[in-house]
Amino acid sequence: MSYSRTTAELLAQEELPGLVNRSRNHLDTFLVRDHACWLVSEPGHEIVVGRVASDSGRVFAEQRRWLSHKPGQTQGFASPLPDGGLAMVVNGVVTVYDASGRQRWTYEFEPWPDRGTGGPSCVADASGHRLLVTTPGPDLSDHAYSGDACVALDLADGRRVTQTLLPSASAGYIFQQSLTDPTQVFLDALQGDTFYSLAVTLEDDTLRTQSVGGDDEPFAGVSLNGVVLKLDIGGEWLSRCEAGQEDIVVEAADVLPEGMRFVGHRPGFLDNDRVLVAVAEEEDSDDNRHLILEAHTLQPVAELDYPGTVSCDPLALGDGTWLTTEGDLVRRWRVTQ
Repeated sequence: MSYSRTTAELLAQEELPGLVNRSRNHLDTFLVRDHACWLVSEPGHEIVVGRVASDSGRVFAEQRRWLSHKPGQTQGFASPLPDGGLAMVVNGVVTVYDASGRQRWTYEFEPWPDRGTGGPSCVADASGHRLLVTTPGPDLSDHAYSGDACVALDLADGRRVTQTLLPSASAGYIFQQSLTDPTQVFLDALQGDTFYSLAVTLEDDTLRTQSVGGDDEPFAGVSLNGVVLKLDIGGEWLSRCEAGQEDIVVEAADVLPEGMRFVGHRPGFLDNDRVLVAVAEEEDSDDNRHLILEAHTLQPVAELDYPGTVSCDPLALGDGTWLTTEGDLVRRWRVTQ
């Protein structure tokens, strides 16, 4: 396997208190919302959402704080809203706050009986008028349970507008948007050893879902211009999926150094022409390497050298830069010019 080595240049670094606490148990640590990338942290009983700056010389453009929960309560999924507010869903309750921290409304649903399996997620649609939330479906206690639901709520008052059934049941969920087009909403559903990757559309208050790509494996990292990446959960392959085009699939054994596999959860588009991935011999290893792939063929073109630090799960930002995290410290990088 022959490709060049290139040096990562440190652009900025900043602390996000509580990031390491949140990242241990939550799927919302890294989000794409409303044309921006966000990190979510939890220092004490607060939720902090940090919007990554468009200026590559900084890490965060802003950090917003909300009181998250009372001592002893479990905190669920948090999602920043286009109007500066925050939506949170936990233990069968959706709560929406405005930008000042004032509670706007709540919506209650019957939670999954086993909190170790079902896990809700939420995201505002591109119009900013609806909130999409994953919940248990009807007849949750029935032996013939037909599956979980995706519900659309009115962001102004919390009333239920519409819903659709999902192919998954008692799954853990995470919504992501395309960085370039918030009307493109993607949903990972993690149901035990089964994974569903769905595109979610809401048009004229009609909610639909559709499978994306040839394999039901999770979406990965930042999506750009209608193109998404999907990663085999065991790291054996990576694929590029685009509507109307044949999937591009590369096997780790064919394109990576011998014994290496794709690792982490967030291989993503560095920009339109490059993809950033982490690779290692063991799935949960901190001893990994970061490669740049050509975005259209997913063939490796370079390996990154870092001046004094590494990260097991780099976060490509779609603008040619990426983040790494070490505890609560977030660093921003680019390829040396």
